[in-house]
This record gives sequence, structure tokens and C-alpha cells, in this order.
Amino acid sequence: MKAFLDGTASFLAALATVAICGFPSWFTYKAIEANVAPVWAWAAIVALAGVGILMTIAFLGKAIKGIAPSRDRRRR
Repeated sequence: MKAFLDGTASFLAALATVAICGFPSWFTYKAIEANVAPVWAWAAIVALAGVGILMTIAFLGKAIKGIAPSRDRRRR
């Protein structure tokens, strides 16, 4: 049961990461598209999206293994 709850917490952390990193990236893209933000804002989009993708993959890997988001190994 602990592994299921820890995996669920990791899955929710992955969803939160997508929201936290995805929405600002999307709105920055839309701002560049509308000529409101400067072209150099692409660097911020790439950096934020890259970090978001890496963290999401890490949290999903933990979710599959049943590891809590804040732990390195499974609980006993």
C-alpha cells in the first residue's frame, strides 16, 4: 500500500511539474508570437521546458517504481 501511495504522490508531482513549467513556457511562446516579448525570451522557454521535461521524466520513473517524490529508495 505504501508503494502505491508513494507512486501516486510521484505521479501528482509529475503533473504539478508539467503545470508549473508548461504554462509559463506556453504563455511566453504566445507572447513572442504576438510580438509582446523579445526574441531572446526563447532562451527562457528552452531552459524552463528542458528542466520541466527532465523533472517530469524523473517523477514518472519514481511513480512507476513506487518511490515517493522526496525519497531516493523505496520504503521498507
